[in-house]
Amino acid sequence: MKSYLIQNELTDTERDPLKAYPELLQHLLFHRGIKDAGQADIFLNPHYENHVHDPYLMKDMEKAVDRILLAIEKKEKMIVYTDYDADGIPAGVIFHDFFKKIGYANFENYFPHRYEEGYGLNIPAIERFKQEGATLIVTADCGIADVMPVKRANELGLDVIITDHHLSQEVIPAAYAILDPKQPGCDYPDNMLCGSGVVFKLIQGILKKNTFGMKAGMEKWFLDMVGLATMADMVPLKGENRVFAYYGLAVLRKSPRLGLMKLLRKIKVNQQHLSEDDIGFMLVPRINAASRMGLPIEAFQLLTASNDIDADKMSTYLNKINDERKAMAASIVKEVKKMLKERGQDSSDPSEKKKILVIGNPDWRPPLLGPVANTIMEAYKVPVFLWGRADGEVIKGSCRSDGSINLVEIMQAAAPGVFLG
Repeated sequence: MKSYLIQNELTDTERDPLKAYPELLQHLLFHRGIKDAGQADIFLNPHYENHVHDPYLMKDMEKAVDRILLAIEKKEKMIVYTDYDADGIPAGVIFHDFFKKIGYANFENYFPHRYEEGYGLNIPAIERFKQEGATLIVTADCGIADVMPVKRANELGLDVIITDHHLSQEVIPAAYAILDPKQPGCDYPDNMLCGSGVVFKLIQGILKKNTFGMKAGMEKWFLDMVGLATMADMVPLKGENRVFAYYGLAVLRKSPRLGLMKLLRKIKVNQQHLSEDDIGFMLVPRINAASRMGLPIEAFQLLTASNDIDADKMSTYLNKINDERKAMAASIVKEVKKMLKERGQDSSDPSEKKKILVIGNPDWRPPLLGPVANTIMEAYKVPVFLWGRADGEVIKGSCRSDGSINLVEIMQAAAPGVFLG
């Protein structure tokens, strides 16, 4: 049975600054931290020109922009290294579309394999980039924790620009430039951007120095990917994120992306009436299915398809593997619940229930375990660790908590050598 927290009714003092709005809206606004008419107007009426911040308020923006402009001028080979989820893949699409738009061709979009390479930069890939003539790596939605890979890149003479939105660790990579509004010393007004949001700020920064002949405001067409990623990553829809989600949804409803249009038709979603629920429950799972069941670049190919044949092929494929993913995940959920029942987790006696669940099966595919762990956590209300191996040698998995317990601290308390990396 689910439990719900009912917020307190507003007092007359709390209600007065919002009196221009209906009572229910007053309540909803107040409990989202919006407590006066000025904040409410910004929240309810997002405005691109008025509510988007100067990109150069972000630490290292100048350095990052100048280095990329130099690479474009000298036609250096650039690697755009992005995460494999529904934040990282749209970020890669933004870079791809921008570089194509300005006529810069010497770049490669690279997405690490979720299972074989794992999250973030990895040294074998960096060494391969060097052999292939690359001089600059730009990350998206990853990199802030990759101290050793960046060190190796520096040793090889490769510059690394990190764009990320995750919390930094105690040691920060010695990258050429780091764009991350959460990093120490960054005073950017909104530190809750998603990875694609940070990439969009970089594109804005580049265009402020060199428009490359693009008409003013043309970058707004990239907001379909920013909005998709912002809603996919479930960042707070306040401040700049709200602008990106609002305008992103508007662009998505009229986006000319062939793959997107084909996929929406296949899943019977009216593009002109696309909603945030359609994005969260229909589009995002199919984008994430690419890395969970196949290769992340397949979702990238869908979103960058330039002809009907490729668009139709990729939309059919992603729809198919998403159905397979759901079936496999449902089977694992059923198996986990059976195992927990046998272990007494369904017992009415609290003494028989575990406070942390750790379950695994060598046959389970690690990329599928994140959503499964979330389902089990919601069902049993305790932290969950699931592991699998499939055809790999190393046990990998996913963990979930409702936020009341820090899973990183739990893992750090384990004996040395239990966890790799």
